[in-house]
Amino acid sequence: MSASMITNNANDPSLNEIGHYVVTSHPPGSVLSAVRCSFFGDGSVDVAIAKSNRLEIRQYRPSSGDDSSSDPTLPLVLTLPIHGRITSLFSIRFPALSRDCLFFTTERGEYALISYDDHVTNSNTEMDGSDVVGRHYPVKTHVTGSFTNYAVSIFSGGSQSECGPLVALDERKRCIALHMYDGWVTILPIHSGYDGTMSKRAGPFGDVFHARIEEKTVLSMDFLQTNKSSSGKGKFYIPQLTLLHQDVRGFQHVITHGVDLSKKCLVLHSSPENAPSSAEGKPSATTMPPPLERLKKTRIDGGSAAILSVPASRTSPLGGVLILGQRQITYHHTGEGITRTLPVGGDFLLYSYCIVNEPAGDENEDERQWQAAQLKYLLGDEMGRIHVLTLLRNVASDGKGDGCVTTLLMETLGTASSSSALVYLGHGCVFVGSQFGDSQLLKILDAPVPLSAGMESGGEKNPLEETTYLSVLEEYTNLGPIVDFDLRPCGDDPVSGGGRTDATINRRMRNNQHHQSVLVTCSGVGKDGSVRLVRNGVGMREYAEVEMPGIKGMWSLRRKFSDDDDMFLVQSFVRETRILGVQSSGSGDEMEDGEGGGAALAEVTIPGFDSSKSTLFAGNMMVGRFDLMLQVVHDGIRVVDSKSLELISEWSPFSVSDDNSDADEPLGLITVASANESGQIVVALHGGILIYFLVEGGGSSPTICKVKRTTLDREISCIDLNPFEAIKYDNDMDLDEGRVVRRSELVAVGLWDDFSVRLLCLCDNAETASSRNQRYPILDQVLHINLGVGSAVSGEKSAIHEVDTDAENGDSSQHMMARSLCLVSLHSHSTNNNSLITNKGVSPPMANKADILLIGIGDGKLISFAVAQTGLSRNWSVHSRKEVSLGTHGILLMRLRNGAHLNPEVNSTCVLATGDRPTVVYLTGGNGGCSTNPKLCYSTISLTVEDDEVEDGQASHRSITVNAASSFRSSQLFSSANTNSGSNYSLCVSDENTLRMGVIDDVQKLHVSSYRLGMTPRRIAYHEAGRVYCVGCIDGDAAGGSGNQIGAEINMGNCVRFFDDSSFEEINRIDLEPFETILSLVSVSLCATSQRTPQRQDDSSDYKPYILIGTAYAYPDEDEPTQGRVLVVECNSGHAQLKSEDDGRDENTRHVRHITQMPTRGGVYSICRFYNGTVLITVNSKTHLCQLSIDNDQNGELKFVGAGHHGHMLSLFVSSLAHSGDIVSSGSGRQAKQLAIVGDLMRSISLVEYMPKHNVIEELARDYNANFCTAIEMLTSVIFLGSEGFNNLFILRHNVNASSEEARVRLDTVGEYHLGEMPNKFMGGSLIMPNQQGYSLGDSSGSFIKEDVNSSPVKVSYDQQRKVEVRVGSQTLFATVDGTIGSILGLNGPTFALLATLQRAMNSVVKSVGGLSHDEYRAFRAERQIRPSRGFIDGDMIETFLDLNRPTMEKVVKFMNDDGRWRIRDNGLGLNGQNYHEQALMDARLDDDAPSSPYSSSLTVEMVLSAVEEISMMH
Repeated sequence: MSASMITNNANDPSLNEIGHYVVTSHPPGSVLSAVRCSFFGDGSVDVAIAKSNRLEIRQYRPSSGDDSSSDPTLPLVLTLPIHGRITSLFSIRFPALSRDCLFFTTERGEYALISYDDHVTNSNTEMDGSDVVGRHYPVKTHVTGSFTNYAVSIFSGGSQSECGPLVALDERKRCIALHMYDGWVTILPIHSGYDGTMSKRAGPFGDVFHARIEEKTVLSMDFLQTNKSSSGKGKFYIPQLTLLHQDVRGFQHVITHGVDLSKKCLVLHSSPENAPSSAEGKPSATTMPPPLERLKKTRIDGGSAAILSVPASRTSPLGGVLILGQRQITYHHTGEGITRTLPVGGDFLLYSYCIVNEPAGDENEDERQWQAAQLKYLLGDEMGRIHVLTLLRNVASDGKGDGCVTTLLMETLGTASSSSALVYLGHGCVFVGSQFGDSQLLKILDAPVPLSAGMESGGEKNPLEETTYLSVLEEYTNLGPIVDFDLRPCGDDPVSGGGRTDATINRRMRNNQHHQSVLVTCSGVGKDGSVRLVRNGVGMREYAEVEMPGIKGMWSLRRKFSDDDDMFLVQSFVRETRILGVQSSGSGDEMEDGEGGGAALAEVTIPGFDSSKSTLFAGNMMVGRFDLMLQVVHDGIRVVDSKSLELISEWSPFSVSDDNSDADEPLGLITVASANESGQIVVALHGGILIYFLVEGGGSSPTICKVKRTTLDREISCIDLNPFEAIKYDNDMDLDEGRVVRRSELVAVGLWDDFSVRLLCLCDNAETASSRNQRYPILDQVLHINLGVGSAVSGEKSAIHEVDTDAENGDSSQHMMARSLCLVSLHSHSTNNNSLITNKGVSPPMANKADILLIGIGDGKLISFAVAQTGLSRNWSVHSRKEVSLGTHGILLMRLRNGAHLNPEVNSTCVLATGDRPTVVYLTGGNGGCSTNPKLCYSTISLTVEDDEVEDGQASHRSITVNAASSFRSSQLFSSANTNSGSNYSLCVSDENTLRMGVIDDVQKLHVSSYRLGMTPRRIAYHEAGRVYCVGCIDGDAAGGSGNQIGAEINMGNCVRFFDDSSFEEINRIDLEPFETILSLVSVSLCATSQRTPQRQDDSSDYKPYILIGTAYAYPDEDEPTQGRVLVVECNSGHAQLKSEDDGRDENTRHVRHITQMPTRGGVYSICRFYNGTVLITVNSKTHLCQLSIDNDQNGELKFVGAGHHGHMLSLFVSSLAHSGDIVSSGSGRQAKQLAIVGDLMRSISLVEYMPKHNVIEELARDYNANFCTAIEMLTSVIFLGSEGFNNLFILRHNVNASSEEARVRLDTVGEYHLGEMPNKFMGGSLIMPNQQGYSLGDSSGSFIKEDVNSSPVKVSYDQQRKVEVRVGSQTLFATVDGTIGSILGLNGPTFALLATLQRAMNSVVKSVGGLSHDEYRAFRAERQIRPSRGFIDGDMIETFLDLNRPTMEKVVKFMNDDGRWRIRDNGLGLNGQNYHEQALMDARLDDDAPSSPYSSSLTVEMVLSAVEEISMMH
């Protein structure tokens, strides 16, 4: 293919849809299963939690005995990705092992046994390179296998168990039972002598065998427990498997079968009694209990859902079972002839249960448990209530008695989240895992306490009325199930400047994919229903603000150096300095705390400071025994005593008596200054003069001593001399309070008109041993870093060369120089999304820290380097260059440190970059001593204020530009609303007019805000014109009158609620009619004119925003709804002037007004925007075009246009590329096609076109595969995305240029992928701010800290470093029932080829958790169809490359180079076309085969890292 052909199609958006990148932005939160274990070692109390395809390990940390005020915690320690959806999970302890193993199964019938491997955690120090390669996760896989048997599936007719895979573990660890197919049970024998190795050629498990059972519908199963007594006969009995099943008439029964492991068969309940096998008459190991002792119970409570075994009594060899029913709880023991029942109040289902027992402290703990006088179980029901069930046993106070169960008692403790898993941790703490709400860590109290707050609106009534025994210690976010979501745009329209006119809203809707958005979800079920706001970046909670224009700089000061809180805020203005101080609230001009913290900021004075001049730097110092403050102004340096606040020493550039050598040279004003806490000061004067000072405190008072002066070849623009924390020198000072005062060995200097940064030495040879082999005089250049792409890094003076920035950058050269510098040691932040191991207390303390040089550029770019000393000579060098664009304004850098600086476990530092997009720069990864690499991350701070200066009078939001900022910690100002302020970042920021004080959220990638509804949300839409969230809900507490009930069917009332987008205050509510349910909800702009001409390009002022609600009447006697309606609602923002009909006066009110409604002959399943101010709706199997018309009386009417499309079974979805206000005009040229796709219940996706000339909708093409659609989206006019009921994704392509009509009417499947979760919606958009240079990500020139900790960084000449361009196309968000939020990015051919090769390499090199196959997991699976995945890239696996150790990275890249298929340059016909060969694409000689092209050479680790990190920043 020629280059001209590619050039002609360069603007085709489908060229960026050759492949698709699927990646998780927010992990699943829905808890499927949880188990208590000792995963990390003997004595450790851990909780293993299964969440979809992830396995989380949390470690229980009880409150310390020394600190009774501290609550127990359950921090996340380890997150493991699993190649499969986890269906069951439990722990197994082998006698020869010192920790528990975890056994889990997947939905494909695979199983694995894993355990923690601390050798991998310490691989950097304890293993050589060969042992590290491929070992990334700190787990050991003992065995991997499969339960599936093709013959069994055939014999059972392929019908899987209705209740899903059921798994049970024998209490004596003899076998595992699995029920996957109706009529069959699979048994996995356990070898109890397994020692963790294969030395005896015997693994942990024996051979799997399958056994036939007569019971078809099995609801639950468990193994009976045996008598722990050494004289009991229970240990001689074969495992007894108890089944809860249901017959064809709906009756439920309990029956027990034996499992004969020696004969590999199942001994049915009706089998005859075994004879003794020895002369002594003792039973053999394959003995069944006597027939009269075999457990069986018929006709139990019809609502029973689970059984659990109960420990045996002293007189019985086997225990009984508890049957958890909907109306009663039953204990039954056939051998003892005991049946005890306990009626339960109400009619509810029990979802979860666990036994209450303390973690085993010694060998006899289990024996004491089954001999106890009472047994306690925790039960969780569907309403979220937690009950404690007590089984009283016949055991006297002296320990005598037979131990039989005598009584059942149940007490309700309180209400929590609806639980799917309960785990008792000990000391009264319980982990509640939920599928429908947030998981929780609860504390069971000894006595009831009043509820802390009233009942939620619409919430379920608490059975304790006003008291509870439960206290919530921690909550863990779960977004699932996400039924629907919408996007709320962030920031301002670049044209309108923030106004909310209709034209502005239309423009935003048309360009929704090019704006950062907040994702708003419908989450939860019932009382756990909520609206969640998910945003990228860091939010700031504003506490106070004051109008204060003209601030040029700010610094915080502590009254004493050892104080935790800041006392003064120094503000620099033009020709003056002002100081605010923390004082008790009182009269005066104060900046009061908005939360009522009892303190305020008031203007104060520091006598030693010069308030008549601008301040260049201010800070605290500790020099010897002197506690000092420092102020640098243009004409001097001032040192102030912290106690008296009086001036004790100063230096002025105009006083040259102490500098005889320069007495004849007049010095100019100070232009730039920097200092640190140890007393080091560096100032720059006019003429490029740089002077280094030390504040010395050896005498009776501190003095300012000049150490060295030098002159650089240009004016100095910025300075920083913050010390790194990695190296401690002899002159560093340790204070009694734990704070370390360090001296800096380097000063970073930036110059005007020079795109470079210099690192100068501040230590002589006597100060540090690091310079013994390399002599650098003070202020001599150590390193010269040219920031241009065409320059190199050098440490030799001869290599320093000037870059002609004027010639290279033209008029913009003044913006391309360093404006701010920051030398900082960043600490890795613990994040659940990106870190492999987090918060692990046994991790090496220095494994999560790196020394960084950050450079803020005048045009909004931020450049970073890793700084290190390498080799025996300890020379300074930089590596891992990284460049990102943070806006268009100049950047100033400021270090942020949380208030917990005295606690090393939570000590954390990050950097704030100011500008029009203020951003927090932080480090993540590299935690827990694992091989995870630290990497830089960027989170934008959301600073939004109300804008009351909009011309049309409507309210708006506008983002503010931060000109100056400073950290400011004060427990008095922030204590009331932030009890955990010690671990947060509090700061002050200012724009051109206002000073604001607040606290920023935890530094992480995504933040979630929750707003409780107390009912189940179904649909949501954000209406920007009215600034409201419209939420369609199912109100389970709706009053049921005579009209709300037909026969035994009671209506669940549906309603639409309107919430303010800022305060989330409910504005209005629309209750629907009885049996009317909400199916669709959308905010659109309709052309609401009386005379509408679609052929003419109307002005956007003809469009008005409305809310459309589609409903159906779901009567219980109808299989398919025959009635429905579309409601048209208008909502204003509350600031528009409205006319009162009564007196004609203008009113300023906020209202929701019903405009019109249109009845339909069926349910309105979907509504989407269409062209020319119209909408498409699907009504049962039909697709219609609708428009809004306005008569002369301004009454609206929504009506069908022309004939709809008929040809589907049930049209659930409709989607188009149109946005509100999009206009298709015929003009003189060819009219653009008005296309849409329709998703059917069974007939996949169809492409339809509206013909305006004939007013008809015609089908152009369809997918002839039988896909049960769950969500659809149009990516381009010819590329379509869909998901189907078996949790698969597929991509369809319309071949419009095919020669045959048969090919043109068929949608070709070009991509298939198993997601593993069910998406409920796709929507074009992004959670991040788009790149300033479009969607091409080839501009970033490096990655961050990817060298091994024991290797030397390599100096890189950036002109020789080739980069692989990463280019993406469409960006689509999706949400699943498990709470996952993900992104699907379109890829062009070269990018897809590179990432596909990387995926194959990682799949081959990196060992997966449990040894499960990635290819099998991602294969397209539907019913009995299994096809390999194609056209998709697993982004979660790709981004794991960033965390691999260096030897594994090198092996992966070597695999890619040997593979060679990353060189493929596909033009849209190669990888997904059947007539184009890969080798032909590889051999094509195009312009990018030049010597400078990356395709002309082999890949390097740095090139792959750069590409992966670039695409990881796109979601």
